[in-house]
Amino acid sequence: MDGTYDAKLAVQTISSNGKVTVTYAWGNLGDNYPGEAAGAGRIVGSTLKLERLPNGADVSFVMRPDGALAGTVTLAGQTYTGAFLKQ
Repeated sequence: MDGTYDAKLAVQTISSNGKVTVTYAWGNLGDNYPGEAAGAGRIVGSTLKLERLPNGADVSFVMRPDGALAGTVTLAGQTYTGAFLKQ
């Protein structure tokens, strides 16, 4: 993301009403050390918005027309963006 750190998103469940559970993992990000957190969120249209993670990060994802997943992370007043590649 922004060429500054790596992150991974694994969607665990998706319900018919758009609620999701995920596992989100991140590398070094500012003063935040690498970590992993279980999370929950909701899909509305092409956007997946997670509830605030335990480290204080606000995370959202948008499916782009080219099939890539664009991510945005806001933490400690900084916003990071980037594309996720399907593995």
